[in-house]
Amino acid sequence: MNWFTAKDPLKKLEQQRQALDPVQAGWPEGIQAILRTPLPSAETDIRQLPLLVFDFETSGLNAERDRIVSMGWVEVHQGIIALESARHLLLQASTDTDGSAVALHHIVPEMQQHGVSEAAAFDKLWSAMAGKVLVVHGAVMEREFTRQYLRRNALPELPLVWLDTLKIEQAFPAASERGAVSWRLSDLRRRYRLPEYPAHHALSDAIATAELLLAQRFRLFRQQPAPLGEWVKASRP
Repeated sequence: MNWFTAKDPLKKLEQQRQALDPVQAGWPEGIQAILRTPLPSAETDIRQLPLLVFDFETSGLNAERDRIVSMGWVEVHQGIIALESARHLLLQASTDTDGSAVALHHIVPEMQQHGVSEAAAFDKLWSAMAGKVLVVHGAVMEREFTRQYLRRNALPELPLVWLDTLKIEQAFPAASERGAVSWRLSDLRRRYRLPEYPAHHALSDAIATAELLLAQRFRLFRQQPAPLGEWVKASRP
């Protein structure tokens, strides 16, 4: 599967990383750790790379107005999901929650009273991200809510490496998926004969996405190396 190898998709990100001085007063330690860590090369087999698979549930779809209500993540090492690394955080409410969003994730404001602050949650997430490739299903929301948080807090745009299992599936559909109308996580998992999990729970969705990525890697590459650069290009918005 070498339909693109022309340009290193990670070179620009690495240049961005090198241009930022990680030692800035007031920047969270996790962000400084991200900036201190060189990015992997495009040729690196993703099986050799630590992955952080994560998901946000939000109060709505507008990243400028709405806020994250929960985060969940899990790490993958050497092709194995490290369940001991799994985390699920409820965030304190800082804005009204859209009723339709509550109907999906079932997190009501009363539950968020026991949550952590947005800053504390992102500090934990930055630390978890350091040195890892990020994996999300349908990364538009996570990218935009992350970007808006950085802007609101005068933090730099970070050189993060994102993989999107939705975009990967659209770039390399199985024969049975030609003409598919749904790329939802649950529908894709069903096509891979993965078990059904409850949807719209940040940690459950993160674990479900991790399993989907491993299934995609096996379908596309079997035992052959799976170069990171190809996955990054397939994951572009």
